[in-house]
Amino acid sequence: MSAMSAIYLHLRKDQILTPEDGEAYESSLRRWAENAEKRAKFVVFPESASDVSKAILYATRNALDIAIKGGGHSCSGASSSEGLVIDLARLNSVRVDEGPCRIVVGGGAVWADVDAEAAKYNLATVGGTVNHTGKRSVGGLTLGGGYGWLTAKYGLTIDNLEEVEVVLANGEVVTANESRHSDLFWAVRGAGTNYGVVTYFTLRAYPQTNPIWSGLLVFPPTALSALFGAAQNWARAAGENESAMIFMACPPPEFKPCLVVIPFYNGSADEGKDKFKVFYDVGPVADMTQEMPYSSLNAVQNPMATHGDRKLFKSTAFASLEPSRFQHLFDEYAKLTTSHPEAGASALIVELHPFEKVVSVPNSATSFANRGRWYNINLAMRWKTAALDSFMRAWSGEQVAYLENNDDNTDFAGARGYSNYGLGDERVRDVFGENYDRLAQLKAKYDPDNVFHKWFPVAPKA
Repeated sequence: MSAMSAIYLHLRKDQILTPEDGEAYESSLRRWAENAEKRAKFVVFPESASDVSKAILYATRNALDIAIKGGGHSCSGASSSEGLVIDLARLNSVRVDEGPCRIVVGGGAVWADVDAEAAKYNLATVGGTVNHTGKRSVGGLTLGGGYGWLTAKYGLTIDNLEEVEVVLANGEVVTANESRHSDLFWAVRGAGTNYGVVTYFTLRAYPQTNPIWSGLLVFPPTALSALFGAAQNWARAAGENESAMIFMACPPPEFKPCLVVIPFYNGSADEGKDKFKVFYDVGPVADMTQEMPYSSLNAVQNPMATHGDRKLFKSTAFASLEPSRFQHLFDEYAKLTTSHPEAGASALIVELHPFEKVVSVPNSATSFANRGRWYNINLAMRWKTAALDSFMRAWSGEQVAYLENNDDNTDFAGARGYSNYGLGDERVRDVFGENYDRLAQLKAKYDPDNVFHKWFPVAPKA
């Protein structure tokens, strides 16, 4: 019996692509980052948890490496494989339950669909800060923790996750929540796809009847010191309806290094501009903010997050917004983009999500270990040729090392990396910190053969 005929016994032919399927197969391999693409032997499109189970069992019985693809935005290649790829694109349903204010989301759904469907009922949940033209999957963000524009008020995405349906390495389909398979539910809230394929998520939703205020504020390089000083002042008083991000970027039309702020206020433009007055006092050279529906918010960054080219995420956490260290970072960024124009689409993203709600949940409550009174920075590197791969990785590592060696706060509980912004060269313990040992024990229980090992892999340990 051939491998092909064996797999056809379990799934329909239109659910499977192989290299013989031409452009449809080639299209299925494409990822947000070109360096994350691999040539799979099989690409499978399940339409149910049962289909996922069949694919897993087929792969394990035939010693095929498994990757799980949601939105395909992992720069590390975690959603690609030369073996079998489980592409969740057809598990893309979104259903709103108005009574308990819950959103039931298929494992292949994207945030744009969730935002749009929730808006029909005047609801919202904690999603990401970008939908990459709709392709950012719910699963990828959620299983890694999930910071979003509503984090200051409602916490992380995983703090609003009430239940998941998971297909385990042995093919069993289980429901995990606080009362059923509670240890598995603890693990998947932060440790991602280490334990199985999540086919459904149930998320808590909240009333969102009013428009929000956001957009872009552009500042010249000379404003950096004043801008980060303003950010310090704003952060001290920021409330639960506020958030912000600062970009070091080369936006059009000049394509020269500058500073871009995306402010967020869950309310009117007048109120938002008042809350962010300290930024306006610095003197933006362009103001592209406006009121908009919450469901439109995550498209604001789409022009800066297009598909294509080679990409790398490298992140760390920091506690102080002291301007001098960010001046150093900007100067290095300006040198990089001047000397290597093909890296001009790279951006350094400083995320300023007020953290009181996040730290109100103990690190031990979920496997996510990045909770603390600090902020994240993501070095979102982008370039065009493989010849620059090693250089870009080394450059981003040097900048992170500088930030970590020049921060006033060293109390990061052993977990300074945010998993949704890796893999760079982070060690797994840098991501999971004090929760790693328990994760290793649960890995031995739910995936002793390490079938799922693509994304910050936790090694089974009895």
